[in-house]
Amino acid sequence: MASRLVRDYVDAAVAHLRRLNLMRSPGGVPDSMLDPSIPPSQDWVGWKPMPSTVMDGDLDGLERETGLRFPPAYRDFLKCLHFIDLTEVGVRFEQHMPQNWCETLRAAYFKSWPRETILDVGLIPFGDETQLDAGPVCFDTRCRLADGDCPVVFWDHEWRGTNKEVQPMFSSSAKMFECLTLIARADISSFQGGLLTRFLSMDPEGAGSAARNYWVNLSTSSG
Repeated sequence: MASRLVRDYVDAAVAHLRRLNLMRSPGGVPDSMLDPSIPPSQDWVGWKPMPSTVMDGDLDGLERETGLRFPPAYRDFLKCLHFIDLTEVGVRFEQHMPQNWCETLRAAYFKSWPRETILDVGLIPFGDETQLDAGPVCFDTRCRLADGDCPVVFWDHEWRGTNKEVQPMFSSSAKMFECLTLIARADISSFQGGLLTRFLSMDPEGAGSAARNYWVNLSTSSG
């Protein structure tokens, strides 16, 4: 069962998409995720999340393949719901479809990005950075926390081979889900002023410090 932290984010993200009428996909939706209550538009059909079919043994297998352990909250996330899209504020999660979720993650680990500078150095990619189109968002297992969690960073292809190659986003996956829940419950056009202040204060060791400029710039561009 997913933790309350993860469930809060996923529920808020799906509700956000529903408010904006974004629960549609151009195709590839399995029957179990089709939502007939959403009228189709041209080739786009409505979709709905479904309970995840992911088991601990599946995740254990992926960890053996990569040689890296997932943060506990991320394991809960993958075991929560299957989805096509969620919110895309800084982070765009990999699609999590029941028929090919594992293959999607394997592609991110072994094919989509240069393995020698990401996976092999201890970064686990799990989505894409959305503000700069820089590259993958990753868990940095080189800085493992006492509870097994990891900082969240993004790998910037434009700075490959420099000390700016890896940029901070959040101090942990738990803080990422907490901060993204706050934004999912609000309109992105309001990601300024008091909301931005609350967002930064929720993660004083990550989003509110090392990654502060990134999030301030994102709020400015979204206003």
